[in-house]
Amino acid sequence: MTPDVFDCVAAYVRRVCGEEPICVHLDDAQECQIGQHPDYAKFRSLAVAARAARKPSHLWESMVAMGRMSDMDGDDKWRMIITDCLIPFLRARSWSISRNLYCDLRDVRSDMFEAALDTWKETAKGVPPQEVPTLMTKAAISSAYRRANVHENESSTSDIESLLALEEAVLDSTFKASSIIHDADPRDPTVAEQIRGEHTGALWQKYGLIEAVNRHHEDLRTGRRPGLRSSIATETMLTRTFVTGRNYYYYTSDFYPKFIDLPAAAEALGIAKSTAYRMVRAGSFPCPTTHMGRSYQVPTKALMHSLSIVDVIVHPDDVENGAAHVGGNCR
Repeated sequence: MTPDVFDCVAAYVRRVCGEEPICVHLDDAQECQIGQHPDYAKFRSLAVAARAARKPSHLWESMVAMGRMSDMDGDDKWRMIITDCLIPFLRARSWSISRNLYCDLRDVRSDMFEAALDTWKETAKGVPPQEVPTLMTKAAISSAYRRANVHENESSTSDIESLLALEEAVLDSTFKASSIIHDADPRDPTVAEQIRGEHTGALWQKYGLIEAVNRHHEDLRTGRRPGLRSSIATETMLTRTFVTGRNYYYYTSDFYPKFIDLPAAAEALGIAKSTAYRMVRAGSFPCPTTHMGRSYQVPTKALMHSLSIVDVIVHPDDVENGAAHVGGNCR
């Protein structure tokens, strides 16, 4: 298989770093006072793990600082190291966008790479180092979805919606497969619909939300909560006669709170809290806001739109199958 841009970045970084120990403080392990330094393979593993923990990381702050210093010397080594360490969070997302929205995988990954590097340049000043990796990742994923949306507009398969887009791509290999695709064509709209629901369930299982989701499903099935009206459901959905309850379909946003407070929305958008309040007062905040009591609130659906998170329609049966699949209890 011909290498894509992700493969080329990985090959370049490994060639530049070789087998030498990596120092994120001075870029020279011989001059650093720390006794031990990992080789690049180990260093990358530590960086990816720190990023996956979704917590502030001194390692990533040092990486970004080293990247900025390298830029001043006209050296792209650390810029490429940072990109390479973000690639694990983009590979699975690029694969799902390519497969489910019928885009060329190499084109999707090229767009991601270009958007990530553009964001690296744009955040050279005025952006805290700890925010840069998140902004690079979000820009890469948004760029891929823009390509997918253009492609979908040119396609006859407009009935097929994209998979749920979360801030970080899931690294667990169990999310790369579905329990129903072994002998099925993922280009079939019915199959794509099932896969979409199963991936959603798998993600919610991963993040410990499935019990609350199941309560939501119980409300749908007992009539305590309305599902989609038939007039909203697509023709594909109505042909799935084997699912239980056509009116059980629901938007994923139905499960979320209707509003999110402004600081949380600003964090998700990569905007500083103080800046967010100034933008609201100036009318330039990316999402509409409403004043509730003593605080500003942002509609969840508006925030999802700003983050290019597609509000997909799923069926409880598919969601539960996906959750059971990754939980080791396939049905």
